[in-house]
Amino acid sequence: MKKKVILDVDTGSDDAIAIMLALLSPGIDVQAICTCSGNVDISHTTDNTLRILSRMGRNIPVYRGLPAPLVKKLYKERNVIKKLEVVIEGKTVKMHDDQLNLPEPGFKEEDIPAIFYYKEVLSNSKVPINIITTGPLSNLATVFSLWPELVNRIGSLTIMGGGHGLYNNNYGEGNFWHDPEAAQVVLNSGIVPTIVPLDATHQSIITIDEIDMLRNQNNFCSEFAAGLLEQRMKLHTANQPLHLPDSATLHDVVAVAAFLDPKVLVGVKDVRCIIGFTGSAEGHCSFDRRESKGKNNCRFAMSADRERFVRLFLETFALAKDIQ
Repeated sequence: MKKKVILDVDTGSDDAIAIMLALLSPGIDVQAICTCSGNVDISHTTDNTLRILSRMGRNIPVYRGLPAPLVKKLYKERNVIKKLEVVIEGKTVKMHDDQLNLPEPGFKEEDIPAIFYYKEVLSNSKVPINIITTGPLSNLATVFSLWPELVNRIGSLTIMGGGHGLYNNNYGEGNFWHDPEAAQVVLNSGIVPTIVPLDATHQSIITIDEIDMLRNQNNFCSEFAAGLLEQRMKLHTANQPLHLPDSATLHDVVAVAAFLDPKVLVGVKDVRCIIGFTGSAEGHCSFDRRESKGKNNCRFAMSADRERFVRLFLETFALAKDIQ
């Protein structure tokens, strides 16, 4: 039986690929997609989500979420804009273009905001709803703050975010760095999510040869994903070399893959994670190791099985042969 899933995304390049993986998977029934601000602003994340759905011919409800982090932008010293881009041969290459290179969307976003959709669906669903987040946790933190009882209506929560030994924003990871207070609210809510951090996603990278294999599947999804991955690979090679040459990260895609196959994750630990809010520690994940520490609040993956992940990824995208 397919598992019912809501995706919560800040659609840039890897979110777009994650959305395609979820929609192509025979094990997932995507109920809706909620957007938030993160990789790009909320207007672009919502538009990009609609564009990818429209191009795939999938009219799935899209709900616009919070346009900003909970409190971060109230502080000038924390309201820092960081651009993941590099100039290569005179051309600026970005990790996340503001707008995906796809036709105008044929669908419109839903009228109600994402947080009210969450309230409605979690209150009324007769089966548990699973949630996979690939952006900042602003939407869920707001939902859990307004209606804490809804935590018990969630089947599972898989979060792409955080890092214990690896960082990409000072000593934090991008999603948690964008809205650290939201991450802590979610971790304090009573739900015990599976966290897919940089420690796992930097092991689940894809090489140029594997990107070529993806493109050679000759369908829209595979070819579009290959183009996005090549763009990411160029930026990594120039500015953030990975442990395999000519390769790219797929952070958000790993979260969807881990939901489909938990064995993609390696070294998953039950820990009590605390998020930093200020300075270089903003978005940083600390583990509480005191003897008298509180209850564990998440399952945190310390690594991943790259070969298992890539195999699942390529096999699933091969199912898109009818989408041209």
